[in-house]
Order: sequence, then C-alpha cells, then structure tokens
Amino acid sequence: MPMLRDPERGTISFSMTQQLPHPDDLSDAELAEQAHAWRRLALRGDRTARAPAHAYETALRERVRASMAAELMASASAAGPEPKRPWWRRLWPLSDERVTS
Repeated sequence: MPMLRDPERGTISFSMTQQLPHPDDLSDAELAEQAHAWRRLALRGDRTARAPAHAYETALRERVRASMAAELMASASAAGPEPKRPWWRRLWPLSDERVTS
C-alpha cells in the first residue's frame, strides 16, 4: 500500500479502494507535492504508485502550460504590434552609432 508522508499531518495511506484527490481539487502547490510524492514512491519500486504519479504530473504540466500561455497572451496583447522595418535592418543594431576600430 503506498504511503505518503505529510510533515504537518503525519503519514497518509492510500489503498487501491480509496479515492485519490482529483487534480482539479488541489492547489498548484498541493498538486506539485502529490506528483513529487507519488513519483518518489514509484521510483522506489512501488508499482501501484506509477499511475497516480503519471496522472498528477500530467495535470501539473497542463496547468503550467495553460498559465504560461495566458501570460504570453497577456504580454503580447499589452506590447502591441512591432514596428515594420526592412528585413536587412535586423542584421544591424537599432542604434546609428558606428563601430570604429
């Protein structure tokens, strides 16, 4: 039976008949902790911990991707369009200072 260790509440035990917390019911920090704890158990050889570890890690990746996409969309809309420049202008710095050596 997989055992999770929670420093504040002691040992939490789950059997195959007990329901695990759904990833949508957990905060980001709790989800990361669950994913880490289950993966740690799976890496120690507990085969029953593989599925929960995979499920929590997948939910965590999806949540991180969604939040990063939202941040990118917000920053892109706030920045506005980039001014049009000739293609060759990208090869040189934006300043007109010339390097003399």
